[in-house]
Amino acid sequence: MKLKILAVIAVLAGFGALVCAEDLKMNDMKIGSTEVDGRLVDDIDLPFVNDPAVLGEWRSVDFVREPGDFEPGKRGSRVDLYLKAMKFLPEGAMAWAIEGGPIKVLPWMAWTKGVVLHRGGDHSASRYSIREIKGVKYMFFEWKSGDYIIRHRKPEYYVLKKI
Repeated sequence: MKLKILAVIAVLAGFGALVCAEDLKMNDMKIGSTEVDGRLVDDIDLPFVNDPAVLGEWRSVDFVREPGDFEPGKRGSRVDLYLKAMKFLPEGAMAWAIEGGPIKVLPWMAWTKGVVLHRGGDHSASRYSIREIKGVKYMFFEWKSGDYIIRHRKPEYYVLKKI
């Protein structure tokens, strides 16, 4: 409750966007994880639930440790963004652009409301949350890389802007 009050005060005071981790609980779908040979494997057998708000293309604008670290118009990450864009297509299909490559459909990637599923080698289920900040739609997307899968660290977040 205190975090929500602080968020409202920050916005009213003009401090920009304060996004609390608590706000990322867009859906109550439980995502289970199991350790297999030292690797975390998420339950990716989730039913498809449509989410019209996510459809379309999203471009990466930042990479942050926590959603609350994001400040619109100010890049927090100094590293080149590996994930360039995501395109959410009807019926759970997805297209991605990584590094310098073009955006293309990846048959092992899928989505359901609030979650992106990596059905390839990673077997990860990454939550996403959409927030409107100063009239612009942003997505906070858990990045479950090797740091999560192998090192069992908490995921960090890509911040993507709706195109």
